[in-house]
Amino acid sequence: MMKSLALGTLVVLGLAGAASADDALRTVFVPNNVIYPGDMITADALVQRQVRVSSGNMAVFGENPKDLIGKMARRTLLRNEYVPRSAVREQDAVLQGKPYKVIYNSESLSIVGEGIAQKAGAVGDVISVRNTATGVMFKARVQADQTLAVDEQ
Repeated sequence: MMKSLALGTLVVLGLAGAASADDALRTVFVPNNVIYPGDMITADALVQRQVRVSSGNMAVFGENPKDLIGKMARRTLLRNEYVPRSAVREQDAVLQGKPYKVIYNSESLSIVGEGIAQKAGAVGDVISVRNTATGVMFKARVQADQTLAVDEQ
C-alpha cells in the first residue's frame, strides 16, 4: 500500500513539474489581500506574481495592471490567487434610484427627459428606467457621460 502511494505521489509530482520548453514565465497582478464583491480594486491592493504560460497563449488577463485597477470585484478575490476576467466588472456609471438625463434620438426626432435608474449599471449596460413624469418603464443604455440613451424599441 505504501509503495503504491509513494509511486502515485512521484507520478503526480513528476507530471506537475513537467513543463514544456516552450512554456514561459509571465508576470500577472494578483491581490495582496482578500478583495470582497463590490470593492474597487486599487493599485495598492495588487502585487506581481510569476506564472507559467504555454507559448500558445498570447495574452493572460492581469498582465497589465489596467486590466484590474479601477474595476469592481464580482466575487471574493483571494490573496495571491490569479484573477479571471469573469471575476471583475467595470465600475457603475449610474446608481439605482438616482435620476438621470434620458435621451432618445432618431432621424427626425430628439427627446430629452429624466428617468430614475431601476438598477445600477456600467457604461454599455442596458438597464430599466422609470420616466419621472409618466411612470412608464423602458430600457436604456448607460453612456460614458452618465446619460441614458433609449434605442429604437
